[in-house]
Amino acid sequence: MSSKLLTTGQAAKLCSVTPDTILKWIRSGRLQATRTPGGHHRVSKRELLKVLGGERENGERAFSKAKRHPFRYCWEFNGKGKLLSGCKECIVYIMRAKRCYQVIERAKEIGHNKQFCEKSCENCEYFQVVHQQSANVLLVTDNDILAADLKRSAKSTGFNLEVATCEYTTSALVDLFRPDYAIVDCSLGRQLSRDICDHLIEDPRIPFIRVVLAVENSQQLDACDKAIFARIEKPFGIREVAECISGGWTKETG
Repeated sequence: MSSKLLTTGQAAKLCSVTPDTILKWIRSGRLQATRTPGGHHRVSKRELLKVLGGERENGERAFSKAKRHPFRYCWEFNGKGKLLSGCKECIVYIMRAKRCYQVIERAKEIGHNKQFCEKSCENCEYFQVVHQQSANVLLVTDNDILAADLKRSAKSTGFNLEVATCEYTTSALVDLFRPDYAIVDCSLGRQLSRDICDHLIEDPRIPFIRVVLAVENSQQLDACDKAIFARIEKPFGIREVAECISGGWTKETG
């Protein structure tokens, strides 16, 4: 393996994270680094791969946990994982609409192919499965105490909660957990919080995600304001989370 030292930018690119995340790993002691005479950090590939291996392991564990509450689009459910030919032109697939039964009444004339609509929605097997699913909430934080408290308390609520600690585990959980809401802890840092918000909002797998910022009273992230669903002030608990999302979710409206 090459002994060449990497800049924080080069290390970030290799790990698919931001330079701020690399600096955070260095400052926390997770990633060993050296300094140049000019005060810049340099990282060896060997040390970087140690950290990256740990992050991947965390991501795989999160990915595995998400299987407890998997979400499947209608074309995944009815096609047994295969995209059937008629689905590609359907407005539900084009929109990546999470619940086809919401679209059908609004899209009769704009391309709902009704590929699997042999029955009414109320009598449809897919409707019966998805209609009863609770909201999925993804918490993105590196605060272990907050995460443990919310995970423990979430058992008494009407929604499912999973926790991601970084960009990698966030992406892993999105793939199977398909969150309806994402609460991003802005204590992760201004730039990283903004990047995670942008990635969630732009992720084609979750086109209707509602992003909630968890902020201190004086904390501002103006660049995210136009896209976020709500703010929740720290410190907060499961009750505040439930109140925050209750206006945007019921099992009846999905």
